Amino acid sequence: MTTEIGILFALIATMAYVFFTEKIPIDLTACIGLLILVLAHFVTPAEAFAGFASPAVITMGSIFFVSTALLRTGVADAVGGLVYRWIGNRETLLIVTVMLVSALLSAFMNNIAATAMLLPAVSSISRKSDVSPSRLFLPLAFGAILGGMLTLVGTPPNILAADMLSERGLEPFDLFDFTPLGLILVSTGVLYMVLAGRRLLPHRNISSLASTHRELAKTYRLTEDMFSIRIPVGSRLDGKTLAETGFATALGLQIVGVVHAGRKQLAPDGATVLREGDQLLVKGLRADMKERLRVGDVEIQEHDVYDSFSKAAGRMTGLTAVIKPESQLVGKTLRGIGFRREFGTVVAGIRRGARLMDTQLADLRFRVGDELLVLGPPDRIESLGRRSDLQVSSRGLSAFRNLEGHIFLLRVPTGSALSSMTIEESRLGELTGLAVVAIMRGEEMMPALDPKDTIQPADRLLVIGDPDRIRRIALLGNVQIEQNVTDSVIMSDDIGLVEAAVSPRSNAAGRTLTDLRFAEKYGLQVLAIWREGEPLHAGLANTPLRFGDALLVQGPWNKIHIFGSDPNFVTLSRRAQEPANTAKAPFAVGGLLLMILMVVTGWQPVHIAAFAGAVFVAASGAITMLEAYRAVEWRALFLVAAILPLGIAMERTGAAMFLSSTVIDHTGSYGPYAVLAGLVLLSSLLSQGLDGAPAVVLLAPVSIQAAQRMGINPHTLMMGITLSASVAFMTPFSAKAGLLVMGAGGYRVSDFLKIGTPLTILLLAMLVFLVPVFFPF
Repeated sequence: MTTEIGILFALIATMAYVFFTEKIPIDLTACIGLLILVLAHFVTPAEAFAGFASPAVITMGSIFFVSTALLRTGVADAVGGLVYRWIGNRETLLIVTVMLVSALLSAFMNNIAATAMLLPAVSSISRKSDVSPSRLFLPLAFGAILGGMLTLVGTPPNILAADMLSERGLEPFDLFDFTPLGLILVSTGVLYMVLAGRRLLPHRNISSLASTHRELAKTYRLTEDMFSIRIPVGSRLDGKTLAETGFATALGLQIVGVVHAGRKQLAPDGATVLREGDQLLVKGLRADMKERLRVGDVEIQEHDVYDSFSKAAGRMTGLTAVIKPESQLVGKTLRGIGFRREFGTVVAGIRRGARLMDTQLADLRFRVGDELLVLGPPDRIESLGRRSDLQVSSRGLSAFRNLEGHIFLLRVPTGSALSSMTIEESRLGELTGLAVVAIMRGEEMMPALDPKDTIQPADRLLVIGDPDRIRRIALLGNVQIEQNVTDSVIMSDDIGLVEAAVSPRSNAAGRTLTDLRFAEKYGLQVLAIWREGEPLHAGLANTPLRFGDALLVQGPWNKIHIFGSDPNFVTLSRRAQEPANTAKAPFAVGGLLLMILMVVTGWQPVHIAAFAGAVFVAASGAITMLEAYRAVEWRALFLVAAILPLGIAMERTGAAMFLSSTVIDHTGSYGPYAVLAGLVLLSSLLSQGLDGAPAVVLLAPVSIQAAQRMGINPHTLMMGITLSASVAFMTPFSAKAGLLVMGAGGYRVSDFLKIGTPLTILLLAMLVFLVPVFFPF
């Protein structure tokens, strides 16, 4: 172990941690790692960027073209239709057929693409056959993962393995070198699912069974939180547009429809004008709406922050402090630690970078570098400022210069519903996002440190936040909350109601609907989110999306069609997608056959054959270049291109030799089977937490050098680590095809662990004994 090897291992360990936690996108992590390799002189500049022109990257990019052409021309739909006509509603045969079809498609395209292509078709089969989709979607994903082991182009680890063999002067794997072993593994996976896995599959009555809007609404329990609001005569809402009311942002309400003069308009846009007498079909918490209305009688008074604190001199002051990396506050929330009671102070705002956050602070998790704006009595402020895990930036009035426009007074008139309530009972923070920091009673200002403090008539509440929220509540006036809404009220032939899954590697993951400007961008609204077997209804606008979430989307069909072409989402309704260009289907199939023919005849290597197939489908019109560019998983390409030089660095530094010696020292005395078993297990474990591509890049140099030292065939160990990198069924995060079906199938992580673990163990054991049969030591 040299210093150079130690530094490289530290870099690899850091990258592995970030890959696993996804604190940074994995493609960006790979690029940062590549930059470090260059700057630290582990690889030359020419070697650093050779990965972007490698046969592996060319092959992967070309396969995206061909697979997208098969999707756009309706080939997958045709396959799904044939499956139902042949099999009918026999569940066991459906599971077998779905797995075999997905494996066949996945043999020549990315696993995720194959799963996404078949999802709408399998959803349709599920509906027609009355078989729960939770019985079919997991076999679909597992079949696609298994199918990637059938050919060289089936999955990135296979392509990378061939490329790395070629770079080291060894004979690369051919297109169908994987097929004999792959067929056995696919057959084993299908048999396992029929004999054992099928008994473990959940049977959940989830959304994809719904063939009509009414069934979707019922499955998502859509009407549970729906009610109607009547705009009375003389209301201040008369003549206002929906955008001007700010119902969604300020009040947390979704306007599902507007009934005007007996005519119903569903999915209204922001330009819809409201009139007195209109009935609004609203989605939200009815009890919260009633409580918000009682806040509407307060009077807003803009206030001079300096004037407020000058009157409270000696009784209240403030400071700003930055959270240090070692602070115990990191990762915690104000509500969780009971900040007011614990420290006797009030956090009026949090500055994160250039953004000042002053609403909905109670459940915001602290981060390193956050700057807290704190109010309280001088002795408590002084005590807080002495904490070693906080870096005080400023004290006194100067700490609150940035609160101008964010601090104001709410005067509680006599007879207000808030009179005699405690701050806690008023739920002002929860309902309006405003933080009550002090109570002004006469000329005296008292810090609002105790939620049990009582609000009295004529009190003025000093609050931090957006006064527009109160104004919008006041705008409601005396609207009338009416009866609950039935599902028939929200149905219309002109307005679509469809499901869409957040696709793996989607740009939407980790972001909220507000961040995405979903309504503005697509002209649609999300009525519910299906996550881990349950629908979510509350707080959707500020709920970060996850991979595998299923969204219930409502809006005009023409806008749903545009939404259906967005690669960040996979719509589960064929009607939501653009019509297939079936006339070009022969050209799409022809591009695939051309690629296979060129490789089988030995005319061209795989990457040239794949490139020829891509050019053919584009030139023939089976796919446009714009469609192809949108379909390419650029993150996957950048990940592979940026991670390839890591293998060069491992060999150059001697890290591969060091690891191979370690493997041989611990397992070599038991023979080559033990060495193969150790590498197979390590490859699978790495792929469970990371990705198959990094696992192959890391272990390929180790396997080749171990084989050379032992005098055995390097292709044996390479085939073992390559196939085992795809044996990743234990979690939905290891193979992204699992993430794609997670929300749509209503699965939980425990379902993957329960069904996938026995299959993983079975296939790994088979690999250890079967690989040497086809690739002798």
